[in-house]
Formats: sequence, C-alpha cells, structure tokens
Amino acid sequence: MKKIIFLVLFISINGHATDLINLYERAKQHNIDILNNEIDVSIANESLKQTRSTVFPEINFNARASETTIERYKSLGSYDPSNYDRDTYNLSIKQPLLHLYVFDEIKKAKSSLEQNEITKDNADSLLILESVRHYFNLIKFKNALSLSEIENDYQRSRYRVSTKLYENGSISIEEYETLNNDYESSKNDLNISKNNLTQIKNDVYIFSGKELNDINDIKLVTINHKNLVLDDLINSAYTNNNTIRMSKQGMNINRNEIAAQRSRHYPTIDLLVEYDYLDITQGGSQFGATTREDSTISLVLNFPIFNGGYQSSKVKEARLNYQKARLDHTNSRRLIRKEIIDNYNIYNTYQGLYSTSLQILKTSLKKYENAQEGYERGIYSNTQMLEAKLEYSRALFDAKNVMMDYIYSELTLDHLQNNLNDSSLRRVNTYLAW
Repeated sequence: MKKIIFLVLFISINGHATDLINLYERAKQHNIDILNNEIDVSIANESLKQTRSTVFPEINFNARASETTIERYKSLGSYDPSNYDRDTYNLSIKQPLLHLYVFDEIKKAKSSLEQNEITKDNADSLLILESVRHYFNLIKFKNALSLSEIENDYQRSRYRVSTKLYENGSISIEEYETLNNDYESSKNDLNISKNNLTQIKNDVYIFSGKELNDINDIKLVTINHKNLVLDDLINSAYTNNNTIRMSKQGMNINRNEIAAQRSRHYPTIDLLVEYDYLDITQGGSQFGATTREDSTISLVLNFPIFNGGYQSSKVKEARLNYQKARLDHTNSRRLIRKEIIDNYNIYNTYQGLYSTSLQILKTSLKKYENAQEGYERGIYSNTQMLEAKLEYSRALFDAKNVMMDYIYSELTLDHLQNNLNDSSLRRVNTYLAW
C-alpha cells in the first residue's frame, strides 16, 4: 500500500499528454521567430541575386506612337506642315565593363546571407532550449497547483479542528483566527496557482502556436555530472557561439561596405549599344514622309570629380559603422564569457543542491510513511497525516524543480557552445514520466 501511494505521488501517468518532442515539433512549424528567420534568409538570398545581376547587361526596348495636329503655323518660309504621325522604336543594351564597387557589394551581400543563416541556426538551437524551458515551466506550475491543493486540504483540516476546539474553549480567539486566516490564505494561494498555470499555458501557446491541454510529469533520475573546465568552455564559445559568429559577419559586412563606398570614387566604364527606328508620315518633315534606322555603339567613361562631399561622407559613415560592429563584437564576447561563467557556476552548484534535495525527500518520505501507518492505527490524526503528506509533497516539488534547473543549466552551456541538438532534446524527453 505504501509503495502504491508513493508511486502515485512520484509519477503522473498520462499516455495522451504532449511530450517535449511534440512541443518542439509544433514550435518548429508555428513559432513566429523561426518563420521570420526563414524569411530573412530568403530575403538575403534574393538580395544577393539582385546584386549579382548588376554585372549582366541591361536590355531595354521602348516604342512610341504619336499623332500631331497642327493648330496654327506661321512662317516666312515655303514649308507648310500638316498633321502627321510619328512612330519611334529604341532598343538599348548597356553592358557594365568596369564597376569596381559591384564586387564589394556582392561580398557584402554574401556576408549578409551568411549572417542570416547563422541567425537561423542560432534560432533553431534556441528553440530547443526554449522548448525545454517552457515544458519545465508547465511541469513546475502544474506541480505547484497540486501542492497548493494539498496545502489547502491541510489548512482546511486544521481549521475544522480549530472550530471544535474553539467551541470547547480549548483555544483562544486569536489562535482560532490565526488558523482561519491560514485557511483563507491557502484558498487565495490555490487561486493564484491556477492563474499562474493559465499564464504559463498562454506563454506556451504564443511559443508553439497551439494550446497544450496536458503534459507529462518528470521523474527523478540520477544525473551524471560533467567535470567541465571553464577555460575550455570559454574558448569553445569564442569559436562556435552563434552570437559571436553573427557579430563577426557584421564586421565583414561593414568592411565590405567601406570598400564598396571607396570604389565609387573610381571611374566606371560601360559599353552602350543602341538601335533606333523612326517613321514620320507626310507633313511632319519638310522633306516629306521619312523613315530612318540607325545604330550606335558607345564606350562610356564616367569619372566622378565632385558631388559636394557626398561620397566621402558615405565612406566615413561606413567606417563609423565598422567601428560600431567591432565594439558589438567585443561586447558579444564579453557577454558570452559572462554567461558561460554564470551557468558554469550554476551547473556546479546544482550538483550539491540536487543531492541535498534527494536526501530531504528521502527523510520526508519516511516521515510520511510513518504518519500513514500511525493514522491507520489511530495514533495520528488526519491533520497530522496531512501535515506529513504536505511536507513530503513540498520536498518532492523542490527536488523536481532543482533537477529541472540542473538539467537546464547544462543545456544552456551546450547552447552557448553551439552544441545543442535534437539528441539533447530526446535525452531530456526520456526523463518524463509516462
């Protein structure tokens, strides 16, 4: 009987609940940030195509048909114009031969595409971490609601006993009111726990795009603590962390922007080929009806001399943006270093916290089993049994929370080193109680 009660409290069996993998798969399809990142990659790819297209010839065809009506004409000459029609056609081909800035613009577009791809990879890794965080929050607040219900049962039992004791004159009015206030507070705490769980479910709805009706609880397992070396973690993050990699690409983008703006000081050479056709009816020319075809081949040299300092200012602006990018890169390294150190310390601290919480749970379980046995024999009252149950439930609640925070700190370290993947998610999913 004791083992059955322990298993009921320890494991919540729910074969139809949504597990961690389901939540992650939903979020991959419906999370707005993930969808936006995919669009950003597509936009960057189109921008690269647009930039590359500037090295190819530009071909244009223009056609124009017009009718001219002579309302009034006065001249000393012999030419007497009349109404006429004019048809013109123009085909032009412009081939850039030397535009140095285009190559730098292409490099900049490539760096921008790579930056967006890194952003997408980082979002995918963060999605795994956020899936775990949201699922753990659901477990925490669902268990907090169960704990509030047990607390409410315990305080209600104490209040009922105090009512009889007060009527018998065994306790004072102050003691009675204190127990009544404790009972009312437990009811308020129960409502707060319900509201908190609803709020967390709404957060998950925003994250995954779908409501989560039920989830699995987590079971207490043995965690193999990793003996991590702080310097190795920091050096690995400096090389692999996506935030740092994105800041490096930001520097590349601005470096190429400087080169592109500088190149606009240099001359450009274009080859221009044009074909023109002109057809004018009688009356539109002093020579009568006219038809003309001509073609032109031109080599166009454009040498920028002065534009009011605009281009020089653009170069300075690009240099300033590059300085900002370097500062952002330096700051990103500092922030990642801080996060690594903080989570490293948290991870090591939770090793001791988890071990202690399991010891406390073991002790409270023994007390609860003794209270159950005493209650069955009539030695303990119902209130005393509920008090032991509440103590055990609190210890179980704390142990599960410490374990989840322990796991999350490890996953955060993996994320900061860009080592978080689906296998990590599947491993955590095995900790859930089915």
